[in-house]
This record gives sequence, C-alpha cells and structure tokens, in this order.
Amino acid sequence: MAEQRPTTPLVIDCDPGADDALALLMALAAPSLDLRAVTVVAGNAPVDVCAANARRVLDLAGRGDIAVHRGAAAPLGGGRVEDAVVHGEDGLSGLALPKPSRGPDGTDATAALAAAMPATVAAIGPLTNIAVAREAGLAPPRLVVLGGAIGAGNTRSGAEYNLAVDPLAAALVLAGPVTLVPLDIARAALATPERVAMLAATGAVGRRIAPMLAAYAAADRRQHGLVGGMLPDAHAIAALVEPGLYTWRRAAIEVDGAGRTGFDWQAREETAEVAVAVDAEGFFALVAWLLGML
Repeated sequence: MAEQRPTTPLVIDCDPGADDALALLMALAAPSLDLRAVTVVAGNAPVDVCAANARRVLDLAGRGDIAVHRGAAAPLGGGRVEDAVVHGEDGLSGLALPKPSRGPDGTDATAALAAAMPATVAAIGPLTNIAVAREAGLAPPRLVVLGGAIGAGNTRSGAEYNLAVDPLAAALVLAGPVTLVPLDIARAALATPERVAMLAATGAVGRRIAPMLAAYAAADRRQHGLVGGMLPDAHAIAALVEPGLYTWRRAAIEVDGAGRTGFDWQAREETAEVAVAVDAEGFFALVAWLLGML
C-alpha cells in the first residue's frame, strides 16, 4: 500500500469528533508516522468531552501511553463554541467506548506542542491552539490543516466548521506556511454504506467503529443531502501517509470574519499547498489498510 518512508514525528491537534477518531486510529497504525502527543481544542464537543474522547480512542487502539493535553475551551475572541450536531451528544456518534483509563496529562496545549518540536502538526479541529502556539513563536516544520472550503462550506454562513468556530485564529494560522486539505476533498470521497461495510470488514477495530461511521454518515445525509458521510479529518492523515492520492496547487489564503476562505491561485507569495482533488477509491483503500493493521 503506502510507500515506506522515514518515520515522521507527529502531534495531532483535534476535537474528537467521529472523523477525528478515525484520523487518530489511522495515525496510530501508519508505519510512517510516530504519534508523540495529542492536543485538544473545543469544537465538535466541549473541550473536556473532546479530551476524554481522545483518550478513549487511544485506549481502543491500546495506546493509552500517548499523552493528551487539554487546550483552548473558547475561541480567541471569546464566546461559546457551538457543538457540531452531526457528531451526536457524546461527540463520537454514539460509539459508547468505555470511560478513559486516565485523566488528562495537562491543560497547556502550547507547552505540549513546544515539547514535541520538531514534529509535524496535523490540525484537524478549530485552530485556536495552533494560533496561540504560533503567537508564542512555535513553528512546526510542517503544519497540515483540515479546514476551509473552495466551494460550499458546512455551516449556515457558508464557511467550513473548523474555521467558522474561530475565524480570528484561522486568519492568523493560514497567513503562514501551511498544507491545507479543504472540505471539498471530503465531499469528493463520501463514506457510502458500501464503503463503511468495507471498513467494517478490516478487523476488530473496523467492526467496532463501523456503527459510529454509519451514524455519522447518516447525519451528514440528513444535514447536507449527501449520499454518504464526509470524513474530513481522515484526509489530513492520508495526505501525510500517501500524498500522491491528492492533486495539489499553491495559493495564498484569506479568511474573512465568518471563517470563509478565499484562494488566490496567482498570488506573488503562495504560502499554502492546497489539495484540490482526491483519488477517492485510493483513499478508502488506504483507510482500510490502516484499520486492518490495528
């Protein structure tokens, strides 16, 4: 499947979240990635719920040794984060994993990110933690962000959810060097019932999370009228493991006050590498391969 590459130290900043859970599992399974720590931000659920969910997913994969650090509970400008309804009340679409085996390892995500440097950072939630870390002078050798949209977003304003939660943080982060995987990629590779069934057949972990993926996909079908569920966060990990699954273009990115993204493909300074197309079948084959390794 994926070409063997030197192992990349990795930190995932997330807000689990059903697709975050899948992304975490993929990162744990990937031979080319070495997940060193997880930092958590409020988003798909309140920050304490997200932190517990991250620990529950790590426990599921037998990796309770990986540190989980609680980060921002509110956007940079203050205010309440509106939970993402497609993830259910528990944030994991009713997965009903056991309570985590331990409490959080700390409440300072910036310190955790600093301790992990130099490491690649995959930011798959709102960008509050990353903006705070960048303002503190932290610059990972590579930052992969799941966020923004070239076309339609998935919130009422038209923005993609992660950026809509904290537009100020998004504007700060996306002004610098970044690899961006926008929502359009997930919309081009939907988790149909047939694809969820394929992932369920990969082994014990695949069977365990298949009901979560099916419930999440059903919510996406109801909310957005799609034929399957979007799995946005999983693409950030797939882009690290198998970048050849994606077509890339360079651009400069602007973020407005609602979190909507504008792309200048002819900018003098193109600071972002943006995924603009995906091999959907190849993506799901990669996900199945990784889940089968757990």
